[in-house]
Amino acid sequence: MTTINTKINMRQLIILMISTIFCLHSCEIGTNSSDTEETHFDFVLYDDLSLSDISDISEELEYNYQRIVDDLQVKNMPHVTIKIWANYDNFLETMENSLGVRYEGATGYIFGSSEIRLYYTAHISMATVHEFAHLVSMQVNSRIPNNPRWLWEAVALYETREFIDPKTLPYIVSSDYPTLSELSTDFNNSDHNIYAVGYVLLEYVVKTWGMDAVIMLIETNGNIDQPPMFGPLSKLGLFGLICI
Repeated sequence: MTTINTKINMRQLIILMISTIFCLHSCEIGTNSSDTEETHFDFVLYDDLSLSDISDISEELEYNYQRIVDDLQVKNMPHVTIKIWANYDNFLETMENSLGVRYEGATGYIFGSSEIRLYYTAHISMATVHEFAHLVSMQVNSRIPNNPRWLWEAVALYETREFIDPKTLPYIVSSDYPTLSELSTDFNNSDHNIYAVGYVLLEYVVKTWGMDAVIMLIETNGNIDQPPMFGPLSKLGLFGLICI
């Protein structure tokens, strides 16, 4: 995992991002549809799933496709294969055979640069878009998967519009802010807080410096001390405290 530059205090960065969201948050949940009629995805179904089970998934993917590739400035996205299991044990067994590890509780992951694997749940449409955003990030930097994990997940959460109000999170309300290092802990050993705060972290970057800054972060594997966009944080690291 890439070591994040520590010229600024990581905890101060989290405070700045989260507390600024407290004061200025104006989340835009809506998504933009694509006008294209091209199909960008193939499906492989297991455990007696049928095409009727995935109609909503296909529509949601095509609806969000162009917005996500445009946001991340990807010009040539490969065709994507999506494999879906209805039996969780079968899903986990395939995961372990392919990755050498089981991520208990996970419902989706990517395999290679053009394949999504999912367990069929009530929230599968959102999960599929989330995993697709991971694949698009890989087109920006093939070394970005979980490197660092906080950024890898934050980009996907932002692009999927998985907003959670930080004022509903007890550890944020009590000012017990997580560090970027804590948010980058491996799935099997983490508290999964990245899924709660990842959206607002990325939103802060977008609202402050724009999507070009997100691209730069992906390209540099989360180096937050890149001038001119991030260098000023060394001077403004405590600025967000006035909003708490």
